[in-house]
Amino acid sequence: MDWEDSFTLQDDLPWPSNPPAFKETMMEYRRELKKLAEKLLGVMEELLGLEEGRIRKVFTNDGDLEAFYGTKVSHYPPCPRPELVDGLRAHTDAGGLILLFQDDRVGGLQVLPHGGDGRRWVDVQPVENAIVVNTGDQIEVITNGSYKSAWHRILATRDGNRRSIASFYNPARMATIAPAIPDTSGNGAAAAYPSFKFGDYMEVYVKQKFQAKEPRFAALATK
Repeated sequence: MDWEDSFTLQDDLPWPSNPPAFKETMMEYRRELKKLAEKLLGVMEELLGLEEGRIRKVFTNDGDLEAFYGTKVSHYPPCPRPELVDGLRAHTDAGGLILLFQDDRVGGLQVLPHGGDGRRWVDVQPVENAIVVNTGDQIEVITNGSYKSAWHRILATRDGNRRSIASFYNPARMATIAPAIPDTSGNGAAAAYPSFKFGDYMEVYVKQKFQAKEPRFAALATK
């Protein structure tokens, strides 16, 4: 159970009609965030030595499909017993890039740093007008582990109403996901990441979202 209320926005789904300016404002916001997501993918490609547009090509099967783009609007109300429940349980995100506009007054977002002791959660301090960038499981696969998907959670709090807007730039469901750069470990071990359809991964993810991600990758390797 999570101490969260939320709804999802997509261009082809019904939108709230109240307040009247909500749809116009959010559609403009979503357009700008989508541009930012695609720009960030380009930066990743450059840093990894990939050809320009390579990750987007993976997301869209070389342009034959449309990348998924959705926005989740969340509300975390005050919780009378925060020691018993999380606002949102610890997990990694399934998809590609996640751009989060979080509440700048009420905190609660925590991440588990990669390379740390694996037990110490770190607060992501609210910063006014900032966008928090998170990478999902598909970016980890495509970059062959160069960019890890981040474990994160939302703490429930007794005081304050926390709100956030998370925009997800993901592969198309029928996109084929596989490492786009070679393994540089040199240990000769079997590939850590298999090739799979994103839709098949989502079928596993919805059942194991709050569990370790490695078994999800392993499950796709056997298909």
